[in-house]
Amino acid sequence: MQKTIFVVDDSTTNLSSAEKVLEKQYSVVTMTSAVKMFAILDKITPDLILMDVAMPEMSGFDAVKQLKAGELHAEIPVIFLTALTDSYNEAYGIELGAVDFITKPFSEQVLLHRIKHHLNVDTLIRERTKRLEQANEASRAKSDFLSNMSHEMRTPLNAIIGMTDIGKKAENIEGKNRALNKIGDASSHLLGVINDVLDMAKIEANKLELAPIEYNFERMLQKVMTVVNFRVDEKQQLLTVNVDKNIPCFIIGDEQRLTQVITNLMSNATKFTPEGGRIFLKASLLGETDENCDLCIEVGDSGIGISPEQQGKLFQSFGQAERGTSREYGGTGLGLVISKRIVELMGGRIWIESELGKGSRFIFTIKTRRGQKNPRSLLFPGVNWEAVRILVADDMHETRNHFQDIFGRLNIKCDFAADGFEARRLIEERGDYDIYFMDWRMRGMSLEALLPHTVIMMTAADWKQLKNDAIDAGVKKRLLKPFFSSEIIDCINECLGTERNKGKDTGNAPDEFTGKKLLLAEDIEINREILITLLENTGLEIDCAENGNEALEMITAAPDKYDIVFMDVQMPKMDGYESTRRIRALPALQNVTLPIIAMTANVFREDIEACLAAGMDNHLGKPLDIHNVLEMMRKYIK
Repeated sequence: MQKTIFVVDDSTTNLSSAEKVLEKQYSVVTMTSAVKMFAILDKITPDLILMDVAMPEMSGFDAVKQLKAGELHAEIPVIFLTALTDSYNEAYGIELGAVDFITKPFSEQVLLHRIKHHLNVDTLIRERTKRLEQANEASRAKSDFLSNMSHEMRTPLNAIIGMTDIGKKAENIEGKNRALNKIGDASSHLLGVINDVLDMAKIEANKLELAPIEYNFERMLQKVMTVVNFRVDEKQQLLTVNVDKNIPCFIIGDEQRLTQVITNLMSNATKFTPEGGRIFLKASLLGETDENCDLCIEVGDSGIGISPEQQGKLFQSFGQAERGTSREYGGTGLGLVISKRIVELMGGRIWIESELGKGSRFIFTIKTRRGQKNPRSLLFPGVNWEAVRILVADDMHETRNHFQDIFGRLNIKCDFAADGFEARRLIEERGDYDIYFMDWRMRGMSLEALLPHTVIMMTAADWKQLKNDAIDAGVKKRLLKPFFSSEIIDCINECLGTERNKGKDTGNAPDEFTGKKLLLAEDIEINREILITLLENTGLEIDCAENGNEALEMITAAPDKYDIVFMDVQMPKMDGYESTRRIRALPALQNVTLPIIAMTANVFREDIEACLAAGMDNHLGKPLDIHNVLEMMRKYIK
């Protein structure tokens, strides 16, 4: 792109001569006075100015003074091109801020050389200044990030330490339980901060990867709602969810990472939306080819909104929209950066539509595949579903249509009523139903009239306010609007007498592993104590080894003794990898299946692959989740 040069001289002859010399290499704009130059500076910004000194209205010296006094054009290099030849004027011109002083008559080659030199110097200075500003901004952003991270980590740590002291001093069980609950909440928050930092480290190292599985899309959304509903209720916000019925019930993708993205967006929406505000989630099927599906997910709110300038910083590392945001609302500022990378790995993109004071909409797309399972696989076997009769009574046609679509896909018979009068007529004509889905306080019918039938109450109201009245009226369960199809199916399954326990550990089943033996290889005493205490009600017998060498010796001495081994990775004397390799090589175990599960804080994909390569069967990440531990034991202990 051609550089632009202003030539300012009151002599048209001089202007013509200068233009003739310069026009082959540069875009030249000529003017007969400095006043005219200032009149067009706001419209055209030159890369360099050639300025005469002795001019009417305003001298070249005065023009440079005014130019350098402003902020917008002070950095434009100026070369005086004048008939004044004395050293005093030359020194004065340079002192005012000109980069050079050339006397007339001038040599064409000298003029071109000096212009080229000063343009190159100016370019280098501008680039250096820009890089310096970028480096300073990055340094400030990282300093702010580190300061924020220190705050985000120290705050829950302070709660953990403080509530531990309070719990020790508490004289009653209620006080101790309250302290323990606070410790649990603070620990979960701290773990979330640490996970964000680890994810960011993986992104920076380009090691963030996906782990696709087949999962129920709506049930994944239910988990997200469970996480955010507490905050929504606390701020009395209105939450609506709209899921396109054309989205396959089961899809193949990374459920955990998609949950992470949606949870982050929903949490931000609740955080930045005032009490009584509105939040919505919408999921749509954009298109489908063969078994591939393109989904669009949108999270919107009526919150504080984000300015266009701030929007440009949202997805940058080490920063939030504003530095004050973290101080006022909290958070690491990493959630959107991580979400953007996850969405890109899923073949999509994420963007924001927002206006200050009018809320925000975060929208992202992903590519996924249709799963092989169908909705009917969610229904429990052993039930004659063709004989099941259900009545849905709600005055909103959207609700009735939603149920009709669900039960139509499941081939379950269902009748519908728009009010209590119609519901009573259907009951009188067709007899009792197995399950009643009833809107709360529906016109024309009292729930007491359905006692002692199985009634599921549908309500958008606060359950705490209605719970006692509902139980007195014979309500067995409640569905909080908006609801999901999988949630409706769960209600039906449970109401027909079969509790769904798959994937829902309710605790340590007493004596579940009576007679089974576990070898725990762990060098840190408190970690051994935690696991032993968590499993104390299961009937499991636990032996401990404090390093990999000791674990090897114990299994060598009694190859048939243990049903499962939990193996830490980083231990003294012999680590978990080497210990596992030597255990697998024992002659006595060549025809014996001994499950060895890695139990470690090393949770990156390469760490898991290293465990499997060493001969371990599976991996449990620390901090341990007791539900995952029990599930792992059920899987491997026969």
